[in-house]
Amino acid sequence: MGNVRITSGTLRGRRVATPAGQGTRPLLTRLRKSLADLLRPRLPGARVLDLFGGSGAVALELLSNGAREAVVVERDRTVAELVGRNARDLGMEGRLRVVADDALRACRSLGRAGERFQVVLVMPPYHRGLQQAALEAVVESGVADPDGVVVVQRHRREAQAEHPGARLVRTRTYGNTAFDFYEIGGGDPS
Repeated sequence: MGNVRITSGTLRGRRVATPAGQGTRPLLTRLRKSLADLLRPRLPGARVLDLFGGSGAVALELLSNGAREAVVVERDRTVAELVGRNARDLGMEGRLRVVADDALRACRSLGRAGERFQVVLVMPPYHRGLQQAALEAVVESGVADPDGVVVVQRHRREAQAEHPGARLVRTRTYGNTAFDFYEIGGGDPS
């Protein structure tokens, strides 16, 4: 097991445990910071949904920068338990809920339950077509708030996900990593 540090906000400098092995790939520190910087105007009071949560470091970074609460979906139960421990260790257990389930199934369940999020993160493993499937699930389930933003991470050589109910408004590329920002309803992507 390794760890990463929260890079900004109220939890800056605190450590988050990451799972051992190749099952998850923690987002590089500079990419987490860049993403938090891009989303910061949207974070105060926002609900965040992280569909491929891994260690929970990205959701914790956004909570550190003003998001009200986060739901982290992680299908590996051992890793999901690690996310819960990370939240407890950082005093965020009241603001972060872990769902141990498949991301697409959890997205549909959350939508049926009427849950809505101002920030939805889609950061699946590369080269498996999951970006497209997850964007479809997000749009069709209704989990994204109409004035919210959906951020899809992909390898820069992978195709951008598309859906008639989602409008691509911005792409930021950092080396081999690209973040695509989508609006589901109206609103400003920044």
